[in-house]
Amino acid sequence: MAYDYVSSSRAIQTRLMAMGLMPHHLVMIGAFVTAYGLFETTLERALWSLSGVPMEGKRPFTETMNASQQFEMLGAGSPKLSDDCNAVLAVAACAARDLHEYRNSLVHGYLVSLGPGTVPSFMKNPHWFGASGRRKAHGDAFIDEPYQDLVLVAAWNLFGVVRTVERAFKDPDAEQVIIGMKADVDRAKSYAGETRHRAALANHEKS
Repeated sequence: MAYDYVSSSRAIQTRLMAMGLMPHHLVMIGAFVTAYGLFETTLERALWSLSGVPMEGKRPFTETMNASQQFEMLGAGSPKLSDDCNAVLAVAACAARDLHEYRNSLVHGYLVSLGPGTVPSFMKNPHWFGASGRRKAHGDAFIDEPYQDLVLVAAWNLFGVVRTVERAFKDPDAEQVIIGMKADVDRAKSYAGETRHRAALANHEKS
């Protein structure tokens, strides 16, 4: 008898819903992960463009760079671009750092569920069971309203920027397009920062 994978999949979805992950949460998580993946993969090609080094026949230098180094290079821009354009890239890099931390908490974090009727969250590197001395920073990913919408918008806006940076020295209009994205990039930075630091902001407001 063939394995009934459809029924098994539905049973798993039911279990996830029992933990508080409703279908709309799962859809938005998938949308964010997809949009962030588009940003992350396109960022590599954008950095090739900023470097001015042809990659044909060469091992990409980006393979040896971690995310922080890639964001730093994006934020540094290029001397071939105007100050206004480089300023937009610097803000985009700041937004990317916060969004990357949120993404890591979401994808690699523990699911913290209080049961049906509540919205769960994700927590990476918790200090549980008396553990101490972690070298990796603690992080939270909240998925209650409006945070899933905020991070999706932020990821999509950053994807739009690096997609344009990729052709910055081939398309004569690209630089002005990037400058025209300033409002979107500022919004991405605001949304990513608010979402990443939600717990800290909430605790600060209580104190």
